Parts: sequence; structure tokens; C-alpha cells
Amino acid sequence: MEQWPLLGESAALLAAMIWAVSMSMYTRFGQGVSPRHLNLFKNCLALVCLGVVSLFARWQWPGDTRTYLVLASSGLVGLALGDTLLFVSLKSMGVQRTSVFQCLAPPFAALMAWVFFGEVLVLWEWLGLILTVVFLALILKARSGSDHLPLTSLGILSALGAALCQAFAMTSLRWSLQGVDVWAGTFLRISPSILALLLYASFIRRDLGELKAVVIPRSRVFFLSAAAFIGTFLGLVLMSTGAKYSKAGVATALSSTTPIWILPVAHFMLGEKLSVKLLLLTFGAVLGVALMILGPHFL
Repeated sequence: MEQWPLLGESAALLAAMIWAVSMSMYTRFGQGVSPRHLNLFKNCLALVCLGVVSLFARWQWPGDTRTYLVLASSGLVGLALGDTLLFVSLKSMGVQRTSVFQCLAPPFAALMAWVFFGEVLVLWEWLGLILTVVFLALILKARSGSDHLPLTSLGILSALGAALCQAFAMTSLRWSLQGVDVWAGTFLRISPSILALLLYASFIRRDLGELKAVVIPRSRVFFLSAAAFIGTFLGLVLMSTGAKYSKAGVATALSSTTPIWILPVAHFMLGEKLSVKLLLLTFGAVLGVALMILGPHFL
């Protein structure tokens, strides 16, 4: 049951903030690691963390088979396929260009939620969503010079696929998590995604041995594990909370604001300078976020 009015929106926004850190870590320390195996590594670590949580808390499991199937489909599409496509795009054309295409996920999710579940956004939510998406795209365009990788067809198709997968995952979560514990729902999403990645690696690619590339360098294991803990374990739980307690389009838009939070991370941790233009664009994106969160409740 919702504990306060802005629980879902706050969780989705916090997920975007921590993804700003984890995405940067994956980009830096995941070089040379297969996208499939990096995806498998982070999901396995998150599953272990969920197993630890299960020792101290009772979970509310779904009461019908259909919910199990929808959660499993959400995991297969969002985590197994979507995250793999995201890693492919990151390696192909960099984090900034990839993030531009992720701005398409919120309108995709809003459209899917309207078509399949009849979920309609109010005026302030639509205005906030549009403002956020537009200013996100402008921010990423202004910072596009930081990516030195070429714009490729593989990268574009992978990024578009990842955005569609994210939209489907958020929309299906909105329905399937009603009456289901967030921890249990996250577990039921991660488990089939890990199984799918293992089956693909062992029966189709026959290259599970490549996972040693993640284990050998101790320094990379630490940072990749930290990225998996905050980005996959905490991030997925927060994203599921956002999907459960807020509308699909709003939750997806808020969880897609990662590029906004990359700016202060880069400024305070890496010493990157912020221009007046970027600050103004960031203010516009934050205004869109505020409209989505506060508009329907207070305006």
C-alpha cells in the first residue's frame, strides 16, 4: 500500500540518480567485456542481494499464474533483451548518444499504457513529460562532443530497441505489481532473465567461458560489482516501486532523467565545467520533472 502521495515518483527519480553513477561506471570499467556477459554478471549479483533480503523479510507473492507470466515477460524483455541492447549501444556509440534515444521511452510507455490499460495522463503530466523529454534531448545534444565514437546503424537500432523494451517493462510492471511485493516482483523479473542469458550463452553461443574476463581483473570486479549493486539491485527495486505507485509514462520519464544527474556527478566528481547553456537546459528539464510530480497533486 502506498505510504505517501509521492512514493512512486520519488522512487523513479532516485533510480535515475543512482543510474547516473552506475552507467558511468559500466562505461568505464566494462570495456572489453561482452555486453551479454556484463548483463549476466550484474543480474546475478542483484539476484544474490535479493536472496539476502529474503532471509530477513517476508515477501507477498502473486496469487495467479498470469501475473507470474507478465513479470517473467517483463524481465525477459526489459532485463535480458533491453539491457543487452543498451550495452551494445553504449559500446557502439557512447553513453551520450545512447541516452538521447532513451528519451523516447517515456512517450512509448505512455502510449502503451493508454492502448493496453486505458491509462490517461492529465494535462500537467503531459506537459511535464514533453518538457522533460525535449530538454533532455537538448542537454544530450549540447554534450554530444564528449562521445568520440561514430554514429552507427547498430548503435541506433540497439538504442531504439532498448527504449522500446524499457517502455514495455515499465508498462507491464504497472499492472503486474498491484498487490505484489516489490521485492518478489523484482526477483521474478531477474530470475528468468538470468536463465535466458545462460541458455543463450551455453546452447547458442557456447561461450560461457568468456565470463572469466569479468573475474580476472580484481580492480574491475570491485567497480563492476559496485555498479551492479547500486544500479541493478537498488535501481530495479526503486524502478519497480515507481512503476507500482505512479503512472507508466510518468515513472518512465522520471527514471529516464539520468542525463540530468550525470551533470552534477561529472562536475563534482570529475571536475567538468558546467556552461550557462547547460545550466539553463537543466533547469528546464527539472521544471518538467516538477510538473510531472507536483502538478497533478498541487496545481
